[in-house]
Amino acid sequence: MVKDRNSQSAGVDLVHSLRRKLAENIGPGSVERYFDGQTRMRLGAECLEVTVTSGMMAQMLNQRFGKDLRRAAGEVVGRPDGLEVSFRVDRDSFARGESASRAAPRTAAGDERSPRPAAKPVRSAPAQSRYTFANFLVGKSNRMAHAAATRLAEGEGPATPLFIHAPCGMGKTHLLQATVARFLELNPGANVRYTTAEAFTNEFVMAIKANRVDGFRKAYRRLDLLCLDDVHFFAGKDATQSELMHTLDAAGLDGGRVIVASDDHPRQIERLSERLISRWLAGVVVKIEPPDRELRERLVKHLSGRRGMVLEEGAARLIVDRTERAVGTLGGFGGSVREIEGLLNQIDAVHRMLPELSGEGSGVGVVLVRRALGLSGSEPEEGAGMKARRPIGADVIIAETSRAMQVEVSDLKGKGRHPRVVMARSMAAYLCRTLTTLSFPEIARAMGRGNHSTVVTAFQRIEKQMAKGDTIESTLAPDFAGLSLRDMAERLAKQVVKAASAC
Repeated sequence: MVKDRNSQSAGVDLVHSLRRKLAENIGPGSVERYFDGQTRMRLGAECLEVTVTSGMMAQMLNQRFGKDLRRAAGEVVGRPDGLEVSFRVDRDSFARGESASRAAPRTAAGDERSPRPAAKPVRSAPAQSRYTFANFLVGKSNRMAHAAATRLAEGEGPATPLFIHAPCGMGKTHLLQATVARFLELNPGANVRYTTAEAFTNEFVMAIKANRVDGFRKAYRRLDLLCLDDVHFFAGKDATQSELMHTLDAAGLDGGRVIVASDDHPRQIERLSERLISRWLAGVVVKIEPPDRELRERLVKHLSGRRGMVLEEGAARLIVDRTERAVGTLGGFGGSVREIEGLLNQIDAVHRMLPELSGEGSGVGVVLVRRALGLSGSEPEEGAGMKARRPIGADVIIAETSRAMQVEVSDLKGKGRHPRVVMARSMAAYLCRTLTTLSFPEIARAMGRGNHSTVVTAFQRIEKQMAKGDTIESTLAPDFAGLSLRDMAERLAKQVVKAASAC
């Protein structure tokens, strides 16, 4: 018995190591998005077994992450050439109850619902997820949305749909995942699905092609909680909108709760059916506003602390001042969490490249923040009168990357697949993401891409290559030949910062 327990503990440790390694290779966001709550992994000396809820899921994971899984598993068990990966489909292993007689979740009135068939979550919040109500910073701008999501998660009030809308980076996804986490905490046997509108659409299309629409509908009907993110993606997709309407009808008839998030108000989503608009307007529609100064101060401290960055008081105030002046301005910051993270990314990058600018105790001081954000050194430390130089823009990054790698800007923005051009695109995407506050869709538009998924892929690819310590060949970038990819990125970043300061 002791041996079995030790063996089981060792297996758990191996899987934890595998997940950490996988996060290093593909990013923690991808691990959370595609693996948390919807896979079980068992790692042995000869094989990694991944259990999933459907053959469709197995096919998708194998296509997207098969190589990464093989490499990560091999690194964990000491097999540099990689490890074999097998996928096993087992819907029942994801059922949260042990029997049909388990306690059923209660409605707001306290009545027990009839037993339901187990619906497997597309994605549910893991127990240790950082997206919980406990670590959601509440201020005037998001208090109503936070309260509405909490009430829904805790079963208070009628089971009407909750529609949360706000620009990118305001915390919508955090609230949705926190709702899932709290709901499952209070109702351990609940049937919950969390997914994005894009994933819902892809599943539906694949179900039609595979003649498995009935299976798709069973997975989305009779749920206790349905969470849909990025519902503006449904615009113009008439067949998917019709299927979603049936899903919402089924949830409403059966007492299930629904929470959705969108970049826009239901009325502002183009080519959205009147039936869906009416359904969402009949529920609770809440907007998250840009954070006020008090909340931004807390966000700066929280986000910098999470990444281990020590900010001096003057530096923290300077960052908050920088966002305050730009809130609501054309082409400026919107005060979102993502944009504040972008500023911190930019500061962190300069901190690593120019450590001599650090403040006391190697912390981040005012001088470094000024340099990172392109602020003139003659200005006061804080205050609304501070003038700022031109922020680093995607156009500067694209131009400097093209010049350094000896490719034409038109080629970088074009569709050519020459290795040097592909590398230049990837490097430009990486620098845009780390030196600016631009979102992936905004970077894609600046680079002339029709779909931001290509930019996401390029960014993830170059991060993985950096993690492996890849070096630059002379055929790709003659001026950087022999350097590691990370060293090349840091040199380019310095050139970009210098070029932006000169503008």
